[in-house]
Amino acid sequence: MHLSTLGRLALSIAAFSPIPTAAQDAPLTIAMHYTQAQAAPLIACLDAYDRDGQTARYQQITYGDYLQTVLTGRLAGQAPDIYNVNSIWAAQMVDNGVLAEPPQDMTQFVQDGYNSGTVDAATINGTLWGVPTEVSVYMLVSNMALLREAGFDAPPSSWEELREIAEAVSTRDGQGRIGTAGFAFAQSSTGAGLVHPYYAMMYSSGSDIYGEDFSTANLDSPASIETARRLAGLVQDGITDLSIDAYNFPAGGIGMVIMANWVESEIRHGLGEAFENVTVSPIPMGEDWRTLQYAFFMGVDSASTRTEAAWDLVRYLNEPRDGEPSCVAQMLDGMGALTASIADTAALPAPDEFTAPYVAALADERAISQPNVMQAAEIERMIARTLEEVIGGAADPEASLATLNGEVEDILFEFY
Repeated sequence: MHLSTLGRLALSIAAFSPIPTAAQDAPLTIAMHYTQAQAAPLIACLDAYDRDGQTARYQQITYGDYLQTVLTGRLAGQAPDIYNVNSIWAAQMVDNGVLAEPPQDMTQFVQDGYNSGTVDAATINGTLWGVPTEVSVYMLVSNMALLREAGFDAPPSSWEELREIAEAVSTRDGQGRIGTAGFAFAQSSTGAGLVHPYYAMMYSSGSDIYGEDFSTANLDSPASIETARRLAGLVQDGITDLSIDAYNFPAGGIGMVIMANWVESEIRHGLGEAFENVTVSPIPMGEDWRTLQYAFFMGVDSASTRTEAAWDLVRYLNEPRDGEPSCVAQMLDGMGALTASIADTAALPAPDEFTAPYVAALADERAISQPNVMQAAEIERMIARTLEEVIGGAADPEASLATLNGEVEDILFEFY
C-alpha cells in the first residue's frame, strides 16, 4: 500500500501525541531517531528521571522523516521539548526558528568538554545550538586477508599505493565482471557514500567546500577537480566499477572501502572470525591528512514553555555519572557509535582496534565537521549525482563541476 505525500504528512503529525506544554507537570519529551532497542540505556535514564516532580519520556521519529516531521509538527503546535538534530539539518532548523539558544553554562559545558571539530557541527553562524551526541568519522577500512593474498602486508600510505593495491586485489571473470573488488564506492540514497569521502579528500588537499561566509562554493576549484579525477580514475582505469557496493564489504569480497565507524557491527557480524583481518587507517592523502566528521546534537525547542527544565535534562543525559559514562554515551557505546565528549571517552572502556583510529582522528582534531549550510541535504544530493556521472565516465570533471558550482551558488545566493 502506497501513501500519498499528504498521507505521510498526516502520519508524521500523528506521531506527535499532543503535549500540554503549558502544564508544568507533563513529562519533558525528547525526540530521537533511534529505535526503542537502540535507545534502551537512555530510556532507562529517562524513566528514572525526576527533578522536583518533573519527569521525561522518549519519542522515536524515523530518520528519513525526522526533519519533515519536526517542521510539520511545530506548525500544528505539537512539538517535543528536545530534539536530537543531525548537523545537516541544523541551518534549516535555526532559520525556521525551531531551536532555542543554550544558556551560557551549557555553552561553556560544550566548549570545555568536546573536541572543537564536533563543537563546529552544532554551531551555526557562530552560535552554538546544542550538545553534541553521536559523531561519525570516515576512514579507510581494509580486509587485510585479501591484501596479503595480493602481496601487501599493510594498508596503503598514498593514493598511488591505494590504486596499486586495489588493482592487484581485483579479479574479473571472462565477461569482465568483477569478482573480488580491490576498492568499492558506497552507494546510498542520500549520496553520502560518494560525497563524504570527496569532502575528506578535499580537506586533505587543504581546500574547504565553501567560502568562509558560505556565499560561494569551491566545487570547481583545482583541488575539487583533482579529487574527482582521483576517484574517477579507479573506474576509468578499470580498477573497480560502480556495480560493486562498499556496503557489501561484510561479505568478504572487497579489499578496501572508505567508511564511517558505525559500520563496525555489520562488518563484525558478516565476517565472523575473519573480522580479525580488518584494519582501519587514514584515507591515504599524505602526512597532513584530514577527514570528515558529521554529528548529531541535542537542542531545545524554542517554543517550549520549559526551556530551563529542558536544558537541565539535556545536561543530565550528557554528563558523566560519578566516573561512569553519561546516559547518551552508554547508549552510543552499545550501538558501536562514537561520542565526542572528552569526559565520556575517558570513562568508556578503551576502544577496540577497529574503533581506535576513528577516536584518534577526533582527539587529534584531524576530523573536520560537515559544512552546516542551508539546503545542505539537497546540495549533497546534487554533488553525489555529479560525482557519480564523473566517476562513471559520463561527464568531464572540469565542465561538470563548473556547472555544479554555479547551481550550488544559485542556492547559496538565496540565503547568504
